[in-house]
Amino acid sequence: MFIAGFFVLTACNQRESASDGEWILQMTEFKPALFSDDHVSEGFLAPLEDSRIMLLFRLDPGIEGSHVGTNGYIAKMTYDPVLDMWSEVETVYNSHRYDDRNIHGGVTKDGRIVLFFRRYNPDGRITEGRYFIYSDDNGQTWSDRQTSVEIYGVPGTGQMFYNPDISKYMIMQYIRGKNGILFSEDGSAWESSALVAEDQNTALTEIAGAWAGENRIIALIRDDEREHGYPLLQVESLDNGQAWSAPEKTNIPPDHHWGCAPQLIYDSHLDVLIAITSDRYSRPDEQNSLFVYTARPDDVFGNPGNWTLQYELLRPWADEGFEGDRPLNQNFYGYPAIAPINDGEYLVVFTERARMHGTEQADLYYFRLILD
Repeated sequence: MFIAGFFVLTACNQRESASDGEWILQMTEFKPALFSDDHVSEGFLAPLEDSRIMLLFRLDPGIEGSHVGTNGYIAKMTYDPVLDMWSEVETVYNSHRYDDRNIHGGVTKDGRIVLFFRRYNPDGRITEGRYFIYSDDNGQTWSDRQTSVEIYGVPGTGQMFYNPDISKYMIMQYIRGKNGILFSEDGSAWESSALVAEDQNTALTEIAGAWAGENRIIALIRDDEREHGYPLLQVESLDNGQAWSAPEKTNIPPDHHWGCAPQLIYDSHLDVLIAITSDRYSRPDEQNSLFVYTARPDDVFGNPGNWTLQYELLRPWADEGFEGDRPLNQNFYGYPAIAPINDGEYLVVFTERARMHGTEQADLYYFRLILD
């Protein structure tokens, strides 16, 4: 089942494999996907009809590119899982006026790629608007800019997902202190929504959700109190997203470290949830890691502390074997994205960063998860 050139990690900060009775989870070696002077981050993965996977992400060009630079735009590159190769970077959308950022979305069953983003003015720290575009030809051409429902701010870090119980697509949104969910029949219009969580005394922000069978939806939320003791929060719905439980602390990341940018996906064939996050503020920079967790839906609904840690991946630039000119002088960015390659196999992309030449440098890495 392995593609040539891949092998399972055996470093001390990873577990070789982890099993859950019916399957074994394995993780391939991580590799660089895009090394350049550009700042690259904040994207999602879109499986294409020809078995390739397209990464859509924010790119702020040049050495002056940064986390909140002024020239960010939406770019794409495509991964071939057979050849284990990435294509050249191409432009998808560039306003040439705003920083086009907070890029998230997904793919419908019919192959429509839906991409959400906002146009941000870094000089005035003002969001000009929130939009989406879509493509019906594997990302070759795109619709005109569409106005997105703005009730809950920007799209969450998780991808768009499908709920077969009500035949609708869903994506989570957030503004500080409030999370919501949007509904669509085909991804071309987003006209209905529901409140997921609201607490102005809790710094609710980034959110990722997944349908988990039997009219259930589960979501993980970043608590933006950036210190130890504030792991990801969990909320649950038993009626397809209309009503939700109150947020409760999970065991993600381990030891109640702070967690950011949750990512969540449900494998319905194996009845398993896969959650990914990273820590950033509650440990020294050289200890920052990416974490992969799994759970059966039945085991975590009503029990948010019951996720199983499968892997801890120490950030690449803290690895003793890392060769390159990137200094370890800034905390880990992370922001993982996940999508299926085929049944039981997933592609994961994440971001490493450092400060160089007076601005923030960021590069992309990837690996594959295999449920065998």
